[in-house]
Order: sequence, then structure tokens, then C-alpha cells
Amino acid sequence: MTYRIARNGQIYGPYSLIEVQRYVASGQILSTDLAQSDSMQEWLPIEQLFPTSPTPAAPHPGGLPKLFPDPPDLPWWVALLLGIVTLGFFFQIWDIVESVWMRRVDRSSTALYIYLAEGVVYLIKLPLTFHNIAYNLGYGPPVETGHSIFLTLLGMILFLLSRFVFRSELLRHFNGPEPIGLRLNWFLTLLFGGLYFQYHFNRVNELKRALRISVPPV
Repeated sequence: MTYRIARNGQIYGPYSLIEVQRYVASGQILSTDLAQSDSMQEWLPIEQLFPTSPTPAAPHPGGLPKLFPDPPDLPWWVALLLGIVTLGFFFQIWDIVESVWMRRVDRSSTALYIYLAEGVVYLIKLPLTFHNIAYNLGYGPPVETGHSIFLTLLGMILFLLSRFVFRSELLRHFNGPEPIGLRLNWFLTLLFGGLYFQYHFNRVNELKRALRISVPPV
């Protein structure tokens, strides 16, 4: 079994049980630090997991770390249900909501503009999609294929670009200014996009609340 240690918003480890006990005994790990093992869902104080922990050392000088607004905290499964009920329309909206938050914490973020462009293409293509469905059911004239193919290709390009640009920005933020050690699988990013990001936002917010560095949106 291995443990990860959290202190002042930063994650350390993983460490074996023997290493953690040694660091606790030497005072390198403080009783106020938080720990999470492979089998644990929540972070717990070291003093709760290792009751023999020494008295915490004096805090390191240098001031408090910069705090950032929490990412959107809608449960990922609620986002999934809303996306299904609205036939995917909610996913488009929520992608923009997530990227607005990214723009707040990183003014150099460009994902918002790509998601907005993707949303515009989605709205333009929506009537063509309904006409296509009606035609296939025998209730309408055929759709002009030239415009439909162009919009489909443009939508696919923006779809891929938005997901991977946003993934890159999240990794940069959560391994730089707000170092929690975020990892994002590229294949799951491709498959699930904003839903996958929302799952990790939920986990990030749980960690921030446990570390008492949560900054709820105003």
C-alpha cells in the first residue's frame, strides 16, 4: 500500500507505509498534513492515520499560496443525464461554462473561443440535422450535401481542437499555478470531453475542500 501526502495545496508521493512512518518520526511529514492511500476515497489528517505523529513544526515562511476559484462543481453524472435528456445540447453549453472558468483563472486561455465557435457551428447545423432526419423518414426533401459536408468537417475539427486545447490548459494550470498533480488520459479526453473534465473537476473540488483552499464562485 502506498500513500500520497498533501500540504498547502501540493501533492507529494506516493510513499510506502514504512517511508511515511519514517518521515512522520523525523518530522518531515506534519500531523496537520493530509494523507490518502490507494484504497481511500477521502483525504484524512496524518494525526488520524498515524496517532503517534509529533507536534507539527513551525510553518514555513513565505506567505499563503495563491488561491483560485473552484472549477464548476456540477456532479458529472448529472451532466451526463442532462446531456442525454437534451440530446447533447447541454454538453455544448457546459463545455462553454467550463472554459469560462478556465478563462477566469488563466487569462491566456483560448479554449473558450474554440468552444464558442464549435457552438455556433452546432447551432447552424441543427436545422440541417432535423431536415436530414425528416428526409430519411420520408417526410421532407433531400438536404443539399455540399453545405452539410462542410459543416460536418468544420465541426469535427473544432470538436477535436477544443477538447485537446482545453486538456492542455487544464494540465498546465493544475500542475503549475495550482499544483495538485492532475493527469488526463488522452483517449478518455477524446471519448468523453467535457464530461471527463467534469469528473476531474469534482475530484479537484473535493481535494480543495479537504485542504481548506476551496474558493467557491461568487
